[in-house]
Amino acid sequence: MKLPIDRGLVVVDDEADGTQTVHICADVRNGEPVEVFATHTRAGRVSIQEGVALTRRGHRSFSTQILEVFDEEGVVNIQRVSTRR
Repeated sequence: MKLPIDRGLVVVDDEADGTQTVHICADVRNGEPVEVFATHTRAGRVSIQEGVALTRRGHRSFSTQILEVFDEEGVVNIQRVSTRR
């Protein structure tokens, strides 16, 4: 079964309870997600692929490039866009 994959700019918020919320959006302005079209709320585990660059501001990190985000067995994965079809 193929997993649903969202592609867009990514904003990751660190929550007070130790979880993270991942927003997939059309733009990031001043570190804020704009036109959010998918959210993984209060994820217990987020895996960021090695080499994926995120800019950190306080309790928030965000991308400046389009990334892929998918949930696999309760882990929210963030990775570069795959060229595999």
